[in-house]
Amino acid sequence: MLSPKYSAQLAKDIYLIKDPNTQELFTDIYSQDLEVSGSGSQKLDGETGALVFLKNEHTMGIAAHGLGRYKGQAIVALKGTASGYDALTDLNAGVRRSHTGGAVHQGFYYSFASFLPQLERFSQSLPSDVHTIHCVGHSLGGALATMTADWLACNTSKTVKLYTFGSPRVGLDFFANECKKRLGEANIHRVYHSQDAVPMVPTWPFHHVPDGGLGDFLLPSPSSLNPITHHSSSTYVRSVAPNDSDSLDWEDVRKLRPQGAFERDIEAWLESDSMISLTLNTARIAGDALLWVLKKVAELAGITLVVGAGTAFTLLDRLAMLMHKAYQISKDASFWVVRLIKRLAQLIGVRISSDVSITVAFIRMIFIRVHRAVSDLVLRAGRHVD
Repeated sequence: MLSPKYSAQLAKDIYLIKDPNTQELFTDIYSQDLEVSGSGSQKLDGETGALVFLKNEHTMGIAAHGLGRYKGQAIVALKGTASGYDALTDLNAGVRRSHTGGAVHQGFYYSFASFLPQLERFSQSLPSDVHTIHCVGHSLGGALATMTADWLACNTSKTVKLYTFGSPRVGLDFFANECKKRLGEANIHRVYHSQDAVPMVPTWPFHHVPDGGLGDFLLPSPSSLNPITHHSSSTYVRSVAPNDSDSLDWEDVRKLRPQGAFERDIEAWLESDSMISLTLNTARIAGDALLWVLKKVAELAGITLVVGAGTAFTLLDRLAMLMHKAYQISKDASFWVVRLIKRLAQLIGVRISSDVSITVAFIRMIFIRVHRAVSDLVLRAGRHVD
């Protein structure tokens, strides 16, 4: 297993490979641990860009055989790109069936597919003594590392371990659950700061791998006048290795977890009429509240939403229709739908009168405006990634 400090530092250093002038620095740093040149390594040159249409070919990461203390192991490290955040926050982005089954965000699907042939060649060339493959990534690189780990777990007989830092959500519920099963929860290390905006998107119905449990390493966000630093790869290194310490192991990191919101806290937040504004903290609470209300809708109204690829409706369209249906057919569910809409409206400075008509169009408008406001936070954080 990679240590917290080593995996976080590698997730930070992989950005060095984007520039020919700093690639040599990366190879110098890791020359004792990885075969970063010659036949033992394989650069993963893929395509990313805003949506599917703006594709820029460049080096996505590196896959290498281990040396020295990592002999018998292999490492795949992937980086994020600033241009990818446009696709991540696009309201019209759909889902695609992943190469292992289950629906994933189409932006991640196309980026992963662009370097899959190189990954296949690398996996087929692994020496017989390689027993473990470590997949590492920060930000969008964490999303690609998740898909890479899932594919390797399906297509090799090796143990695959995953380490992500500030990763967005990758796929829908089925993909997230199956990926967790294939890897084994003890082999997943999803590290994220409580006020990092990027792990808050894409919004429901996308799910993290995992969302809670053994592999979920929530960290308190450090004090900072600039909240964008909560997503910085350097900040993640400092969080898991305070004072440049090597002493923290994964159990130590787990103990850093701040107290989370209980269901009663979310319920109280929804029922409150106190003034609120959009911050990274309230955006996170709003996301938790949305999931809580969706569970309530399923429980009280007996309806759930099925999301598939190839639909004329966006995910937010379907979410608005689900909420409106619950509002119409169940008095108990309608109470929580209205409370959610009012609190979300407060976040964006919209006051809802008591006689407002709760239509699909109105609910969708609130969802879209909140989405855009949170997306702005994400895009600002993403501009400082590479």
